Amino acid sequence: LRDETELEAARRTRDTVLANISHEFRTPLAAQLASIELLSEGLGTMNVEGQRELVSSLHRGTQRLSWLIDNLLESVRIEAGQLAIRHQDVLIEDVIVGARDLVEPLIAQRGQRIEVEIGDAVPVVRGDQQRLTQVVVNLLANANKFAPPDSTIRIGAHAADAGGLSFWVEDEGVASPGIEDARLFEQFRRSSSDADRDESGIGLGLFIVRSIVERHGGTVRL
Repeated sequence: LRDETELEAARRTRDTVLANISHEFRTPLAAQLASIELLSEGLGTMNVEGQRELVSSLHRGTQRLSWLIDNLLESVRIEAGQLAIRHQDVLIEDVIVGARDLVEPLIAQRGQRIEVEIGDAVPVVRGDQQRLTQVVVNLLANANKFAPPDSTIRIGAHAADAGGLSFWVEDEGVASPGIEDARLFEQFRRSSSDADRDESGIGLGLFIVRSIVERHGGTVRL
């Protein structure tokens, strides 16, 4: 009976994940197809500004699909215990620049700004630069979704009192009432404030943030 119950729960989880994935991929794919059709119809007649806007839309949609796939693959690795962390010297400035370049098209689309505040004597950390960049990308993408248009997203880092590095991303969005910090970092957890948003995501971004940070010996909180 217990095995059957666990199997049924696993099936329900699988069905929920597949339904969420199909929804999350359908929206950007539909936008991509619409942009491609408009671009094809306008070749030779559309002005340069119109073509540039459609290409920017394609760029943003492709970037979002890439993040969705990366997060799904990373989630599978985490579940399988295969999240290997490289140990190399990492400058937080390089991580921020890499993440900012990836997210900038979405930030610009909503008229938002990113401000960076790096304290003095920020230490070089030992870790996996690619995965730490993924952490910052997920945090910036989250801020981009929930912060209002024409607002400022702030990134900061300073040397921690107990050694190591303290890092944060701050936005001007509305907090999620009644949800404990730990629950927001659970797998497939979505904020109640994003229920009607097409770009809400499937609830993997913060789960992956926590998993990567903890594998680096750190902690994360809202």
